[in-house]
Amino acid sequence: MAIGVLPIILMTKKHETLLMINGFNNNILDQLMYHITRLPELFFIVFIIILSAFFERKTFMAAVVAMSLCGISIVVFKQIIFSDFERPFAWLSQNKINYHQVAGISLHSNGSFPSGHTMSAFCALALAGFISKNGFVQFFLFILACASAYSRVYVAQHYLVDVYAGALIGYFYALFFYQLFSNKLKTPYWQNSIFRKRA
Repeated sequence: MAIGVLPIILMTKKHETLLMINGFNNNILDQLMYHITRLPELFFIVFIIILSAFFERKTFMAAVVAMSLCGISIVVFKQIIFSDFERPFAWLSQNKINYHQVAGISLHSNGSFPSGHTMSAFCALALAGFISKNGFVQFFLFILACASAYSRVYVAQHYLVDVYAGALIGYFYALFFYQLFSNKLKTPYWQNSIFRKRA
């Protein structure tokens, strides 16, 4: 995914990819993207933390640390480092561009880079995939994460580069902390579930 999308980002203007993705629409996609994009970042955080609590303590710790850092990074990126990055809605409004608006979606004007929803989705769903170790489940979670990223561009809430960066950062957090805690926390305490019954 990272290799396939990068040339598109480098070779086309972000406004062009926005209008291309937003322009390919129909009623079925509107309904699908509406529900996917409205999944709040909190949903992904709660989902992976609850799921990981049923597995090893080190897995639970990896999820808590990764998702916490992910949340903090979203605030820092959007409010401090890239606070002046405008969302598509600002450009579309200023230039009076005709675009497809999905009913029920309220568009914002700033805090575009990176996409927080995408970052949370890739971090949480990548962790879920690492936990499952099932190829079919991992593929499904990857498609769901990609759909979450695609939906943000489809509804004109983000540019492709925003969701691309969010996906890479989120996946990196998941991979780094999952590997770190798996390799460092090897005692029986960390290898047991927090819900394991005591004898």
